[in-house]
Amino acid sequence: MMRFNRPTADVYTTSSVKRTASKAFGKNSFLMMMVLVATLFGPRLSAAAKSCESLSSLGLTNGTITLAEMVAAGALKPSANERIVEGGRVPNYAGLPAFCRVQANLRPSPDSDIRMELWMPVSESWNRKFLGIGNGGLGGGAGMNPAPLANAIRMGYAGASNNTGHDGDSSYALGHPEKIKDFGYRSVHEMTVVAKDLMKQYYGSGPRLSYVAGGGGAAIAGLSSAQRYPADYDSVAVTGMASYFTRQTFGQMWIWQATHKDKASFIPPAKYAVLHNAALAGCDATDGLKDGIIGDPEGCQFDPAVTLCKDVDAQDCLTAPQVEAAKKIYSGPHNPRTGTEIYSPMYPGSELGWGPLAGGDEPFPVPIEFFKYFVFRDPNWNYKRRPVNFDSDLQLADNPENAPMDSVAPDLGRFFSRGGKLLLIGGWSDNLIPPKISINYYRAVVAKVGPKKASESMRFFMVPGMLHGPGTGGAENFDFDSLSLLTGWKEDHKVPDQLIVRHYKGGTQVGSRLVCQYPQIARYQGSGNTEDPSNYVCKR
Repeated sequence: MMRFNRPTADVYTTSSVKRTASKAFGKNSFLMMMVLVATLFGPRLSAAAKSCESLSSLGLTNGTITLAEMVAAGALKPSANERIVEGGRVPNYAGLPAFCRVQANLRPSPDSDIRMELWMPVSESWNRKFLGIGNGGLGGGAGMNPAPLANAIRMGYAGASNNTGHDGDSSYALGHPEKIKDFGYRSVHEMTVVAKDLMKQYYGSGPRLSYVAGGGGAAIAGLSSAQRYPADYDSVAVTGMASYFTRQTFGQMWIWQATHKDKASFIPPAKYAVLHNAALAGCDATDGLKDGIIGDPEGCQFDPAVTLCKDVDAQDCLTAPQVEAAKKIYSGPHNPRTGTEIYSPMYPGSELGWGPLAGGDEPFPVPIEFFKYFVFRDPNWNYKRRPVNFDSDLQLADNPENAPMDSVAPDLGRFFSRGGKLLLIGGWSDNLIPPKISINYYRAVVAKVGPKKASESMRFFMVPGMLHGPGTGGAENFDFDSLSLLTGWKEDHKVPDQLIVRHYKGGTQVGSRLVCQYPQIARYQGSGNTEDPSNYVCKR
């Protein structure tokens, strides 16, 4: 049985071949040199490369290949269960090129059950790069994430995804600590090691560069790899830092309990606009432009008490209990005994996105699963009968078995030292992963590795008006391609010192905006087209 190792660089170079040919055949023996090149390279590459179907016979040290088949161009059709969690959309396979599809079951521990899938475009279409793909939420439910896999091979990448070591809900966590490790970090590492070796077997050489780019599950995959296995990926882009489950879930439950303390505390979604408009009135113009977007939420001193109804409840104001609930959301979760901050608050300008966490009859599904199976370890736990305690329950969440759920270690020294780049991008209006988690992590990395190394290897941006990732602001949103930014930095040395984002209203692009490295903000200079980035300047 073979153990997969990281592919090594080719020992032959063009210059070394020329020198060898010159010595053997003379300076003008071009034909003889070409014969030597064929001798050195031809048999070596053809011997290494394998057909797609033959990959099924490879033995894995900790797993089994269950499928290896060529898929003809345009032949793949969505199956009944291939649906993306967000929106239930069927993946778009139209126009896909031919590719080699490999599925495998990986068992790094006797209790592991990691299912992975690797899609490799045919050799003439491959850009010699690999894209690792994460899985959203608590994993399992989204299967193999077929839509990102399809996008990967459209761009010429080989792409791989996995089920994070389980299917369905998180009940697997009860009595299965090895499966928790698989979810937290091991599934993406094992997938990456196997995928790289399969690429080496199929193409005759492994990928020259490997990337992770995206939010949610991709944030977990990228950060867990950079922190624990710094040689797995060459560069990582993270949007929406969903990698602190043992605190993120407390933050999400805090918001729901704030608006469900009793019936009087509930803020009807129709009133979110009341808070939003009041926040804009106080802070919109602080960046030099009154445009319906708060450019400096961190510097916004907004008191929701300005929305308090003067006499009776009405649609254009908040009652006293509703104001109190809003204050809790803006202040964020704190330990009631020690006063210690547990997780990030929501920031002014985010109000229109509060619905998933503050509205509805039940809390957001992620914290329900987390508290049921990871904190209380009781499948019968009910959030109404036994509300979350933001003091004693923190100790339960910090059970050592849950430690693999978090990827917030700030020591990226090994990752940076081997040339790794980290692009961290958050949304000031993120309604699922509020801004301060990214801010705190950025500061912790700088403190750990030092300002010089951080400035060479890390860039951090906070996008005003952006929710949970690019293109998620509703009728008005901002979009960008984090993978292109990352590859431009790593491959072409185009350092992203500033971020230009596309600005959309009602689905139509109206221009572009400048986003500055944190803690600077983009300030409008007072004249010129507001949708032209050149009319803004970065300053604090």
